[in-house]
Amino acid sequence: MRPEDLIISTASMLEKYYGYLNWWPGGSRDEILIGAILTQNTSWNNVEKSLSELRKRGMLDIRVIAETSDQVLSDLIRSSGFYRIKAARLVSVCRSIAAAGGFESLQKMTTWDAEKFLLALKGIGEETAESILCYILDREVFVVDKYTLRIFSRIGLGNITQRNGIRSLVEMTIKGNGSLKNFHATLVQLGKEHCRSRPDCDGCPLGRICECFQSVTSP
Repeated sequence: MRPEDLIISTASMLEKYYGYLNWWPGGSRDEILIGAILTQNTSWNNVEKSLSELRKRGMLDIRVIAETSDQVLSDLIRSSGFYRIKAARLVSVCRSIAAAGGFESLQKMTTWDAEKFLLALKGIGEETAESILCYILDREVFVVDKYTLRIFSRIGLGNITQRNGIRSLVEMTIKGNGSLKNFHATLVQLGKEHCRSRPDCDGCPLGRICECFQSVTSP
């Protein structure tokens, strides 16, 4: 099967199994940005605790974060791990975006320019930038994360080793109507339920096309 056909089949099977997942978690663009930075190298459960603390204090706002000291913020996001580093990064990122005119200004940029701007900010790597572009700015950008890499490797796309190659291939293959957004969301859900570090193949919706499933379940 061609890589493009395998991607289409994967997206179709996951959408049929999970439906439309309204994901990324977050009630506002500000909350999504904050969560995207806090979730680096930690679980979402830990991030939710930090978001809850910030919500209680009315601090799920990039302009409020921009005016907050690193020390005050670090005390509120301890559950997210690496809290001192993340506090400094979050304050710096929020200040830079606020100074640039907020999300409204980023929205007016081309996708290329917006990504270039984001990647120039300390604390924002490729995955975080893709998440911001996809889930905050509503661009047709595919988020390549650990779940994507693991699942693609196991279903038989392991020969595409460069994350930029994966992103380009998916973006060229799946287009329009929020499909990239939902494809990423369903991959994350599959990664949590089945395609973990140690795979739980029983009941996996990709069993019919997954090389890992076939090797694990073969007699």
